Amino acid sequence: MSSMVIGLASGSVEKLLVTSTVVGGAVALDMEVDIYLLLGGARAFRADVAGTDQAIYDYPQLRAEMQDGLQKNAIPDPFSMLRNLKKDGQLRVHVCATAGKIWGATSTDDFIDLVDDIVGIGEYVIKSSEADVAQML
Repeated sequence: MSSMVIGLASGSVEKLLVTSTVVGGAVALDMEVDIYLLLGGARAFRADVAGTDQAIYDYPQLRAEMQDGLQKNAIPDPFSMLRNLKKDGQLRVHVCATAGKIWGATSTDDFIDLVDDIVGIGEYVIKSSEADVAQML
């Protein structure tokens, strides 16, 4: 089975949507996928942030237009997409321990249900070097 590793350094809505779309393609191709939540990515998956109005946009001036496009095309939010993909494929989500500490989140209970564990950055580096596809978003 081929593998993909994504380092999600940004927690912006745009990057979350890109990540969930790319993961969807990888799962459809029967790839094993590991997402490592780095700095902004870790914040976006915090239980008190995910799915709230604390979301960050790369282009805040386009927020309404993007939300309208998602709604008109029945595109689910990225967390819902990732939950569905996790049910269907080999998807694991890891939080960088240092990123979690920066945001005051040191337990998996501090994050939404998608998070599997909290790991050191060395795991991300090793997995990236071994993966068939490695991306940083």
